[in-house]
Amino acid sequence: MQVTRKQFASVAREFVVWTEAEPKSETNEATFAIRILARLYYAGLFLPQTECGADIEGFGVSEDEWKKAYLRFASLPFNYYFNFFSPADLSDIEPGTGDLADDLADIYRDLKEGLNLFDSGHEIEAVWEWKYSFQTHWGRHAASALHALHAFADDNDLTL
Repeated sequence: MQVTRKQFASVAREFVVWTEAEPKSETNEATFAIRILARLYYAGLFLPQTECGADIEGFGVSEDEWKKAYLRFASLPFNYYFNFFSPADLSDIEPGTGDLADDLADIYRDLKEGLNLFDSGHEIEAVWEWKYSFQTHWGRHAASALHALHAFADDNDLTL
């Protein structure tokens, strides 16, 4: 199975539009976050491998944009959760603290940077950016956030 660049861009755009919109109720926010994170993670797994292409500057997300996204996610029903950075490493048994707003704001930054490239006609560079940052950054954030949100939904009888 492979996801086309346009299919991934569509899911990424949905996440970015949600991030930039006014929040709804805590319940709506939590269930939407679960659904979009699951779709993003799945799509990230099946993005095609590409060569890096040109090194293009000027398509990143500013610190102010990131901070606005971070503050927007205060609308979620919780922010902090227990997390293990490398859960398969059984020698590291000390949990850390995950930050849901940070997870989602970091995902936003990585996806929006790729969308900025994509929308400017640099599609190969956008796909490379999305795939690389999925493997090295936003994929972990998405998996951790999804785990915490799913547990919250189950504990609070939210219908998924």
